[in-house]
Amino acid sequence: MENNDYDSFLKKLASPLDYSEGLYLVYVEVPETNSSIHGIISKHAKITTELEFGYLCEAHMQAVPEIARSLSLENHAIYQIVRLVKLSK
Repeated sequence: MENNDYDSFLKKLASPLDYSEGLYLVYVEVPETNSSIHGIISKHAKITTELEFGYLCEAHMQAVPEIARSLSLENHAIYQIVRLVKLSK
């Protein structure tokens, strides 16, 4: 197996300690889109696109666990939350 050096890549990742005003494009995948799930996510992030099984959002790093917590408290399944790209500093 090839030995890849991921150190330079890993240094550019955001961390859970990122309390900056930086926004990230985040994909939240759920079993269905509906007004309840939309309302919960929109409390923590700006939804930019509604997809068949989820939402693309602009969110601060600290909004990601809040989205997961809020959806879970209302018994909404979460299939994945993916941070796609940093939008701003």
